[in-house]
Amino acid sequence: MAQSLIRPVIEEIPTTQSVWPAGFERVPDEEWTRQDPDEFGLKYDEVDQHGWYKNLEPTVAQVLTCLDENEILLDYSGGTGILGRRILPRIQHPAGILIADTSPKFLRVAMENFRDDERVAFRLIRWLKDQKRLQSIDEVLDPSLLDRKVDVLTSTNAIHLYYNLEETLQAWHRVLRPGGHVLVSSGNLINPRSRKGEWIIDETVRHINEIAIEVVRQEPAFEQYRAVLDDPTRMDAHRRLREKVFVPVRPLDFYLRSFEETGFTVLDVFEMTIFAGVEEWAQLLRTYHDGALSWVGGSEKVEGQAPSADALRDRLFLIRYALEKLFTGRDEFECCWTYITCQRRGWRQWAGR
Repeated sequence: MAQSLIRPVIEEIPTTQSVWPAGFERVPDEEWTRQDPDEFGLKYDEVDQHGWYKNLEPTVAQVLTCLDENEILLDYSGGTGILGRRILPRIQHPAGILIADTSPKFLRVAMENFRDDERVAFRLIRWLKDQKRLQSIDEVLDPSLLDRKVDVLTSTNAIHLYYNLEETLQAWHRVLRPGGHVLVSSGNLINPRSRKGEWIIDETVRHINEIAIEVVRQEPAFEQYRAVLDDPTRMDAHRRLREKVFVPVRPLDFYLRSFEETGFTVLDVFEMTIFAGVEEWAQLLRTYHDGALSWVGGSEKVEGQAPSADALRDRLFLIRYALEKLFTGRDEFECCWTYITCQRRGWRQWAGR
């Protein structure tokens, strides 16, 4: 495959010259933009400091290579703006970043982080309840930006979460200019080139669940949670909840084939070993405890009732204990991160393939 789009990262002086189309509103006049930042979003934003977020460095280097003067980057599933925070201080020419995400809580924190930076815009991807689907990105962007199109699209640590991948990629194709680049990274796919001993990071959750079940079965202190273990219907409901948050992994070939079939050329695939701190991963799992171990004490999404304070304490203890048992005596564990670089084919080339 073609050489990876990576160059050394250099600190540069940013500019505030606007690249947005005429009439484009960086901050839409929507209810979520008027709410106070949410505690969950603020807590998630703290993962920016976690060591395993070094996985963003290759993508940052690629963006600095790809994003030319007066171009726009669409940061799809951009969350609280963790990627943008690494890119913007290093760009000296006029450019823009549009952060799109399905979480108003995350976007509200992103807006707080970049409120006064004219280079950053925000768009919420809504769940259409009556149609039981998320909006596609071309349903979210303004007509002026759809006419102009974006020049680079990033999706970091998120593509494994997309259930309808083909539809998502088709929408990416519609909003990206011909020749524009897509830069994807994930630590949650099966890469046949991964090294021995490397983890798929979300696979740790399945092992945590298995260890917690063993502990609850054996330790009298947790016997109040054994009834749910003996109820296959409830346990299956909790499994489904867990797999919504920590989606079962799919093979690399699935993603590569999906890109090729939706109008992109895969230019490069490479992988890196990323070290995740056990304590830092425990902090993130505590944030997502309802997805990781919801059967301990129950969940509002399954039983219609949140866990008691005592049950929540037990749940958090079991998550930490299971991680300690899984990585006994280790402060960190190795993960395989995969990076996919694609280019959007032109309409003429796409129609004649």
